[in-house]
Amino acid sequence: MVPSAMRQCARRGCGHQVKKPTNKYCSRECCQIDPDRIERLKEVSRRRILPMSKQMEMPYWAADETALADACDGVEEAPAGLRRLAAV
Repeated sequence: MVPSAMRQCARRGCGHQVKKPTNKYCSRECCQIDPDRIERLKEVSRRRILPMSKQMEMPYWAADETALADACDGVEEAPAGLRRLAAV
């Protein structure tokens, strides 16, 4: 590990030295405006989004909902849910 007195800030174009041995940047402002860090964060957030082609289709849920509605039909204690809106 290189001592903090010899390490420079990770942001391109910044020549300041890092103040603590565990830090990567010389200041919070340098960290916030680092284009490499911003691009890395954008790339990670893009990977988390599930594309529409991989998402579950609605027929799976529709079959479960109709079976549940049929089972609850006529039972007073069963919650009406969205069926109340369908009758209007």
